[in-house]
Amino acid sequence: MSGNPFNGQSSAGSISGTAWWIAFALTLTAAVVFFVLSYIRNVKPEARLIYYLVTSINGVSALAYLLLATGTPFNGAVGSSTAYYLKNYSYVFGALPVRQFFWLRFAAWAWAAPITLVILGLVSGAHWVEITWTFFFSLISLAALFAASTSGGANATWPLFAFGVFAGIPIFIALVYTYRKTAYRVHAEIGRLYDVLGFSFTIMLAAYAIAWAVSEGGMITTIDQETIIYATLDVVTKALFGFVLIWSREAIARYGTFLGVINTGIDFDFPIARSVYTGSGSAYAQEPTAPQAQGEHRDLAFAQLHAATKTTPAQVPATWPVMDVTAQKA
Repeated sequence: MSGNPFNGQSSAGSISGTAWWIAFALTLTAAVVFFVLSYIRNVKPEARLIYYLVTSINGVSALAYLLLATGTPFNGAVGSSTAYYLKNYSYVFGALPVRQFFWLRFAAWAWAAPITLVILGLVSGAHWVEITWTFFFSLISLAALFAASTSGGANATWPLFAFGVFAGIPIFIALVYTYRKTAYRVHAEIGRLYDVLGFSFTIMLAAYAIAWAVSEGGMITTIDQETIIYATLDVVTKALFGFVLIWSREAIARYGTFLGVINTGIDFDFPIARSVYTGSGSAYAQEPTAPQAQGEHRDLAFAQLHAATKTTPAQVPATWPVMDVTAQKA
């Protein structure tokens, strides 16, 4: 079995194994922390959804890395939990180089990428139509990249890659414009938090595309180099992303800013009770849930309606007229 004439490595080595174990440990730790937080935080189910989603993307990633690290055979693969694919690059290199293809990455990304976009949509208060739109386009983009990675046809790899990048345009528009605009409509601090998360995730998506181009696409990097790059990106976009998100949301609810500086007394949009303490997180976890909080964010339409009518939610039952259905029927 000959190796890639450009990098001399056709399968993963011990460096890849170490990277897989490290990535597994980090994503598993993050999943466990988020899982525990989802139960000890005194929040409504609508807010708990965010905890569940970040737990799931880290849990799925941890499972994928565990399978890669332990080398559990799939589909007759030898010494690896991958489909060992012999990609025909004879039309490029004048030979038949082989390169190990790790389909488990795409299996984990097929869950993590759409769910991360859902999380960003929920945090920004975006409409479910926009969230669904980006969800499906992320799957289309990943499917194109998977096809580009496994296609053995001449001149098929880069057109498929270009199609995958083109399918990412609606995602880019949502991340840098639609979601951001909605986040600032909800609250200035939500907008600032989204700037950190949304723009960071956009940069990471571009990094994934570049990593693919120099690994599965161009076969420039070695397998070990490819593994290190992808493992680093996965840890940042799943474990680090989750910690920044959870910590910042709770900082906003407690102190009025995602940096957690002071309690401004603002009526926050998260269904997490505003803290009257400056003490530990355990004291915060025992606070009662704010009764007026509804959903991940308050419905913007209702907020605008209250502003236009100069009413508050507490005044609505007493001030709004009630239709007498019985009188109309008579």
